Amino acid sequence: MKIMIIEDNTDHAELARLALEPHFEVCLFESGKGGLQYLKGLAGNDRPAAILLDYSLPEMDGLAVFEQIRKRGYDMPVIMVTGQGDESIAVKAMKKGAYDYVVKSGNYRAVLPSVIYKAVKQHEVEREKAKLALELKKLVITDDLTGLFNRRYFYQKIEEEMVRAKRQNGKLSLIMLDLDHFKEYNDTFGHIEGDRALKEAGKIILSCIREKVDSGCRYGGDEFAVILPGADKKHSSDVAGRIRRSIREKKMGNVSISAGIVEYDPESSIEDFIKTADNALYEAKKGGRWKVEGGK
Repeated sequence: MKIMIIEDNTDHAELARLALEPHFEVCLFESGKGGLQYLKGLAGNDRPAAILLDYSLPEMDGLAVFEQIRKRGYDMPVIMVTGQGDESIAVKAMKKGAYDYVVKSGNYRAVLPSVIYKAVKQHEVEREKAKLALELKKLVITDDLTGLFNRRYFYQKIEEEMVRAKRQNGKLSLIMLDLDHFKEYNDTFGHIEGDRALKEAGKIILSCIREKVDSGCRYGGDEFAVILPGADKKHSSDVAGRIRRSIREKKMGNVSISAGIVEYDPESSIEDFIKTADNALYEAKKGGRWKVEGGK
């Protein structure tokens, strides 16, 4: 386990290294800038498990260095080291997110290994909790079958994007999609094949939209929705066209897809916005299916 020590006093740094080396691999830096430069050049897995950071440093003090560590997103516990009388600095660092602190008094180096082990363990527990919380959140907003967002997320997200578009005077489009002849396909080939067709549709939708920008959702049954922030109707029509072509290339029996598209009007309510896209979808299906219609 690698530990970084940032300490400008060479004697103190060497004594800390001697205290830690029986337990850890230690790398020493005499300045915050040197330590930050070292971290910048490392991949995530190569970064130290913890940082022992002295407050009294040249050019940048320990608090300034710590703020840079947080700002740059380096995910590792930091233990602040202060001199006697500087405990208030350490408390300030703790409030900003440091895991612990030690004061240079007496034989303080004897406690360094246990302090670092405790900080690393606490950090691991917090990361695991965050991972579990993220997985739980994903389960709540994800459709199990298709991997798309679910209907609950759809309503939450579209409201957020409508508020954003109105505030920023930006573009926003919505595509509603429905698999044509899906019931017939499901009745003919069975529910397992029907589920496979829905999964394939989900994969196609994800492959045709912008990652981390657009939101592909399963609206219900064989109906889907795509929320496209910053997109006008032309861009949305291109996306719908790619989805239609990809569905056709999969050759899932006579299953095709129809789409209704609407561009956001700041005067529209969320109900009107969705209804307009639904109406456009209805017109597409009524017009012979395998169609894309744009709402007004």
